Parts: sequence; C-alpha cells; structure tokens
Amino acid sequence: MTALVVVAFALGAQFNLIGNAGDWSGNTDRPGATMTVSLNDGVLAADIVSEGGGQETFPKLICKEFETPQDWRDYTRLNVRMRVVSTDPRVKTKPMAFVFYDEKTRRTDLPTNEMTQQIISHSIPVGEWVDAKCWLGDIRRSAIRRMVVYLYEMPPPSAHSYRWEFATLELEKVDGDAEVLEGAPKLEHTSSTQAASITTSDGLRLSLDAKGNVANVECDAQRLGGGSAEPTGLLVRDVGNNGPVLRVGGEVKQEQGVIRQASHLEDAGLNVVATYRSAGPCVEVQGMVSDTRGQERAVTVYFALPVADGPWTWWDSVAASRTASDNDRVLGYFEGGVGYGLRGEHSKYPLGAITWPGNGGLTFAIRMDEPMVHRIAYVPKLRLFYIAFDFGLVPEKRIDGRPLSEAPFRFLVYRHDPAWGF
Repeated sequence: MTALVVVAFALGAQFNLIGNAGDWSGNTDRPGATMTVSLNDGVLAADIVSEGGGQETFPKLICKEFETPQDWRDYTRLNVRMRVVSTDPRVKTKPMAFVFYDEKTRRTDLPTNEMTQQIISHSIPVGEWVDAKCWLGDIRRSAIRRMVVYLYEMPPPSAHSYRWEFATLELEKVDGDAEVLEGAPKLEHTSSTQAASITTSDGLRLSLDAKGNVANVECDAQRLGGGSAEPTGLLVRDVGNNGPVLRVGGEVKQEQGVIRQASHLEDAGLNVVATYRSAGPCVEVQGMVSDTRGQERAVTVYFALPVADGPWTWWDSVAASRTASDNDRVLGYFEGGVGYGLRGEHSKYPLGAITWPGNGGLTFAIRMDEPMVHRIAYVPKLRLFYIAFDFGLVPEKRIDGRPLSEAPFRFLVYRHDPAWGF
C-alpha cells in the first residue's frame, strides 16, 4: 500500500495528494502528443509535446488507483497551487479539470458499468502561479477509487509544447458544517418578521421576511417549507474571488401586489434588484445584478427555497427520480465539461422539480426564450431547493450602449401535482 493511501486513512486536517514519485503517471487517450511526469522538490510536473493536427488527445495525470475505496467526505475543499507555461506565444490560457471517480457512482445504464466523471474545471492563464480553493460540495466522495487531472492539449490546434506544475494539491477539512450552496462557505442565518407575500392563482403562497429570507412556502394552506436555519431567498456569490455566498437582503417592500427588493452590497461591489409578482399559476421573479467596481467579475446569483423535513423526491426526468441517501450531498441533473459556468456545469433541462409524496410539489423553471447558464438542485441535508445563475460582468458596453457590467435574470416558481412529479 502506498504512502498516499496511508495518509488517506489518517484523515488529517490536510491530505497531500502529490505523495511520492510513483503515485502519479501520465498518458493520453489518443496518439498525437507525448507526456512526461516528474516530481522534484515536492512539485509535481507534466511536460507535454503536442504534434498538432486539430484533434484533442486528452493528456492527463493519473493518481494511482486505490486498492480500497477512500472515504473523503470529511474533506470539503481541494487546495491547489498550479502553473502552466509554454514557449509558444500563441498559448495564452490552458483549460484543465480535476476528475473524481467514486465507486458508488457506477453507471448501471452502461454495459461497461463505469464510474461517473465528477468534474471541477478551470481555465488557467499561462505563466502565472494560480491558487485555487475548490469546494467539494457536489462531489460524491464516500468511496473514491481514483482521481485524474486532465491537462487539455487544445487550444491551440497546432503543434506546441507546454508544462504544468503543481506545488500544492491537497484535500482540506474545514471546521464545522462549512458548506451551504455549491461548496461555498457557510453564511450565518439571521431572521426577521414577515414582510410580504405573493399568492398564485392556484394557491401557492410565497412569503418573505424583511431581510429577504423565505419565511413560508405553502400550497392551499399546506405548509411545504419555511423557517430554515439556512439563509434563503436571493443570494449572491463573487465566484471569481472564491467569495462566500452573501444574502442579498436590502430593502423589501410590497406595492400593489408586487414585492420589490433592492440591495447595495458595498463590500462585494454589487447591486441587486428584484421584483416578485404573481403570473397566473406561477410566481415570477425578475431581477438584475450589476458590478460597481468597474472590474471583470464572475458572479453567481441564487434563489433558495427552504422545504419542510420530509421524504422529498428529486426528478432527473419524467421517468427517473431519486430520494436522498447518506451519500447524496446534492440532487441535480447536470451536463458538464463545458467551458462556461461554475465547474463547467449547467442543468440539462429548463426546469427542475421536487415532490413530497401526498403533500405537494415545487418547480423552478426558466423561460425557453431567455437562455441562461443555470443550475437547479436540491440539497437534502440543508433542505434547500435552489436555482443558480452564472454571469460574467465586464466594464464594457454593447453596440446599442447597454452596459455589460449588469445582467438580468428571471425565473418561475410554481406548484405541481405530487402524483405527476416532473
């Protein structure tokens, strides 16, 4: 058994994944590139020479497979210090991805029964040491079999060489229940008196308190959620700076049946405004997030609904559903491996649904004529059903003069018959 495995069993506050020289190897999925792996003075390096040809060869660093699956659930963050360099001036950035393979994610729908690729992706500027803190909230990791680091060849499609260096590659425990949404640090909850409510034409009632938290969710007087110990309602996160999830808060008031929320988050350099209104059988939430620093920003806006303590079912599709198990930190149906959005993931469908059998069902949806980079998911441990939107804000203007430093968002919340599900 390697030293890497021994350290894993120790479950210390940090788990050094670099380990020893024999713990890592490298290869490519296709011919067209050569790869050399080395370990010197604690720095893991991969030198890659691409022959070009316009076809990705998928170079990757492979951690030695664990003979016994490893339980990494106590580790909540992957800390990385890395650099990519190239002598080719055409190479400005390089994409890469950390991929986790858990024994309990084997695909029963495939004849090979392979493990699901769980991905955390980054785009790294050439020539700079980059420190990344990757929260593992969405990674199923109770029976890790192996970890792979993809160091993509393209771009560019032409012949070139490049070198990756990893000075730090470690798992870390974070004290307490440190995760709230999508692996972000936990935010302290504060509650207030109920301030406003919206009711749909079919009896869904959504109530907010004076701080913008969701105070109550009910259908036909049947309480489906509210009173959560977690922050709820509109939340925002400065993802580019690995910031925590922040409560939007601000001023919440109701005028002529419409709830209006406005907040200036000075420390975050963001403004957020939103309206909540009844749109027939739906609650429509429409808003805007804008930068006040005059900088390029990567921002995620969330809306989190607290749901009652019950056996909620998440629907992957019309025909497939899941209920929470001890290994499920997040229930969602995502497509991954794309070059945009948090971790390169987004929801496959424009809607997501959860059902409490015999009591009620709740749905988030986006409009089909307003495509968004979005994720809809349910966090069983926190009893939060949420929708998230990823935005890139830049201090520029569109050709029509509208600022690119602000981004609109809109989503719907509605009830569904629990007998129908998705």
